Amino acid sequence: MTEVRIIKEGYLEIKDKIKASSTVTLIKGEKNIIVDTGMNGDEEKIIDGLKKEGLRSEDIDYVISTHWHPDHTWNNFLFKNSKFIDIDSISQKDNFETYELPLEICKDVKIIKTPGHTIDDISVLVETNEGKVAIVGDLIALETDVESKRKPLFSADLKSQEENRKKILEVADWIIPGHGKMFKVNK
Repeated sequence: MTEVRIIKEGYLEIKDKIKASSTVTLIKGEKNIIVDTGMNGDEEKIIDGLKKEGLRSEDIDYVISTHWHPDHTWNNFLFKNSKFIDIDSISQKDNFETYELPLEICKDVKIIKTPGHTIDDISVLVETNEGKVAIVGDLIALETDVESKRKPLFSADLKSQEENRKKILEVADWIIPGHGKMFKVNK
């Protein structure tokens, strides 16, 4: 069965300035997939996290970007052999092909549209032995967003974001937010 591992836990701090780096998630199954690649300074943590899983950056088949903010894409360059997936294209080096969502990448792994934080947000749904894991980028930035039912801090389309949050919370057993550890959905 497909496994999901957090390679590097993300963070989001809002004080006088915003400090952020995304959670970097590994999906191990029929294909090796990384979802989001963190921020400048995360390179060694990502490489070390992969080593702990018995992998190198060259072993990653796909890199999925939940959206194009730099705190989620900065380290895409580490994965030179990978295919890159975003809202509407799959690319490798200078070759691009378009696709429509939802998209099943391989057994147990599906990408769906979840706009709100940006108009180009996608989420990854993974079937595991522990239930369905949703890797959602900044659709849900932090676990506390769900606990407190707080409105998103940054939203291109608040109505869509709230609708997509609700949809994800209904289908997922576990959530990996854009900036934190995996948490169980209380149903």
